[in-house]
Order: sequence, then structure tokens, then C-alpha cells
Amino acid sequence: MMKQKMDYLTFIIAGIRNKPGRNLATVFCFAFIAANIFSAQFLFAGTVMNVDQGISRMGADHLVVASQYTAHLRGSENAPENTIAIVKVEPSLFRFNANIMEKIGKVPGVSNMSPQLYVATLDLPSLSPAPVDIFGIDPPTDFTIQPWLQTPMKNPPGPGEVIIGSEISGEVSTQITVPGHSYTIAGRLDPTQSTVDHTVFLRLDDAYTLAASEGIVPPSAPRISPGDVNAVLVQVKHGADTDMVKSRIQQPFSYSYVKVIQRHFALDPVSQEVQGLSSLLNMISMVVVIAAVPLIALIAAMVAYERQREIGLLKSMGAKRNVIFFLVIAESLILAVIGGTVGVGASLVGFFLLNTKGFFNSAFQVSLRMPANAEIGYMAVMALSVVIAIGSIASLYPAYRCSMMNPYDAIRSEEQ
Repeated sequence: MMKQKMDYLTFIIAGIRNKPGRNLATVFCFAFIAANIFSAQFLFAGTVMNVDQGISRMGADHLVVASQYTAHLRGSENAPENTIAIVKVEPSLFRFNANIMEKIGKVPGVSNMSPQLYVATLDLPSLSPAPVDIFGIDPPTDFTIQPWLQTPMKNPPGPGEVIIGSEISGEVSTQITVPGHSYTIAGRLDPTQSTVDHTVFLRLDDAYTLAASEGIVPPSAPRISPGDVNAVLVQVKHGADTDMVKSRIQQPFSYSYVKVIQRHFALDPVSQEVQGLSSLLNMISMVVVIAAVPLIALIAAMVAYERQREIGLLKSMGAKRNVIFFLVIAESLILAVIGGTVGVGASLVGFFLLNTKGFFNSAFQVSLRMPANAEIGYMAVMALSVVIAIGSIASLYPAYRCSMMNPYDAIRSEEQ
């Protein structure tokens, strides 16, 4: 029997150091598997975040406007359909009372709705060389303007606060002046390549107050009364029939009073394609894992064969079968942890550098959104768990064979 307690860790480390080439190859295999699994999940998470942001920026599904409103966002002026994202109603002098939202909100299939008011277009050289549109929105219900914010706001704009388009001068938390009124910039929007870039968005209450001031609304234009709006933007519930919802919104109102304009493209195919991407990435990862198990099992078998003499000596000194089994498994697990950590770390650094250098933006016309730290940690743990499981499974048979070796035959193996 062995008189002293064996230092298992020293034995394992010595075994790893004695065969650096073989063990580096094993570490590389584990690193490749971990990098593949982590990268697949990371890319999918980043893609989902980009698509979610893109979908949130597609604006409303329907635009409810006064019947005299001219749909000139794109195409023919008499076109009943809008072919681009509905983010902001175009400037118009035709208004109606916002109380129609009570009826719209009762329509089955309506998810969200928010009013918008066009106040005026002003020449404000201190803010923009181009004319500036002044709009009123309802921040608590708005779902078309705030998704374009460069930096998301913790709370909706309060009284006296505004959101400005990308071409409006001024920094967040600084003051801007509209004739007779000063406002604090609460947020700035990303470029939209539309008139939104030259727009200042006020809260509806502030917009009504501004509209009542002298010199804001042209004398020839109808006066703006509290409760007046130019449009109600409507978002349809996921899975609802947009054509049916449009008909239901229009039904309670005369065509001579309001008109419903529908966005001319659907977002459901995009969501389906993203889900398909997840399946593809998972399939690739599964193929890599399946292909790697026999390779790592072969390497583990080679380790067992090369260390027969050492194992025979240990058994002759009194080492039990479970100890031999543990040593073989533990060596594989240590290599798996090292390889998995290297693979995950290299992938994360690579993604960060590529995104910083603008690779994803130039190659795919999109900036990869980095997942939250907690989500990255979850992906890393999952990748490490998979490689540890692979290392354990691949080493089971070699470990069993080593534990069952006859000490005499094992010691004599190198002499044959």
C-alpha cells in the first residue's frame, strides 16, 4: 500500500508538460469547439438585437389622418399605400380631435397608438441651415420617434424638454431657443435620411402652448386648439392581419373625415429569417461537436497508451482503479477548461476588435450590437460546459481501460 498521500495535481500537470505538442493539439481542439459554440450564440444574439432595433425603427403599421391629407411620403400623391417606414406624419394643416383614439383603441388587433401634431416649419439658422419642422408627440405612448434615439432615455421627456433630429445643432442637456421659448434637449436621434433629421419634437402640451404664441403658426393657417392632432400612428399586434385591422379602424369613420394609410411591407418574414439563422448556427455547432468527440477520444486513447508504464507503476504501488480513472478524466477536463477559456476569450476579443474597426459595418452594412455582460457570461458558461462534457465523454473509455490494466503487463508494455 502507498504510505504517502499522492499529489494528484502534480502528477496531472507533469503528464501535460511531458507531451506539449500532443496536449497543445488537444487544447486547440477544445478551443475550436468552444469558439464555434460561443461565436454562433454571440452572432445570433447580436443579429437579434440588430433586427429588434431595426423592427422598432420601422415605425407604425397604419397612419390615421384627416381625409384631405396628401400621402406624399413616396410615390403618387394619390397613392393609398405608404411604401416606406411611417415614423412621422408629413407637415399638414388638416387636423382632427384626438378623441378618435378611443374608438381606434377598441379595434381588435391594435397594439399601440400615438398621436402627432405638426405645429409649424420655421427658419431657425441657429439650429439648422434648413427649415426646421416643429412637432408635438406624446412621449409615454410614442413608439416611432424614441426608438431612433442615439442613447436611450431612462424616462420620457418632461415639460420643457425636447428631442431633436440629427441635423439640429445642440448637445443633450443644453438649451435651444424657438422664438419666445427655451427648451432643454433631452435626446438626439440617429440620422434617418428624412425630414425627421431637421425636426424638433416637443411634448403635446408644450406644442399647444407654442402654437398659441404669436408668430409661430402662419396667419393663413387654421388655429391649433388643445386636443387637435394631425395623425394617429397605429401599431398592429404581432400575427394580426394588417389589412383586416386597417378595415376595422376605418369602419367607424366616414371616408370624408379620416383616412387610414397602411405601410406597404411586412416584418414577419424578417423575424422568420432570424429564427432560421438560429437553427443554421446551432446545426453547424452540432456538426462540429459530433466531429470533435471521436477526435478527442482518439487523443485520449493515445494518452492512455503512451502512459501505460506510469499507470502500471502507480497500480503496483497500490493506486486503486478509481484513482487511475480519476487521473485520466481529470487531465482531459483540465485541457478542456484551458481550451474552452482560450476559445471563448479569443472569440470575444476578435468580435470586439472587428466591430471597433468597422468590419461588420463595411461587410454587412450593420454594426454588431454587443450583448449585455450577463448574456455574454451565460454564453461563455454554456460553451465551457459543452467542451467539459465532451472532454468527459471522450475520456470515459480510455479512463476505464487504464483503470483495468494489469500492472505487470502495463509496466512491460514499453519493453515489447
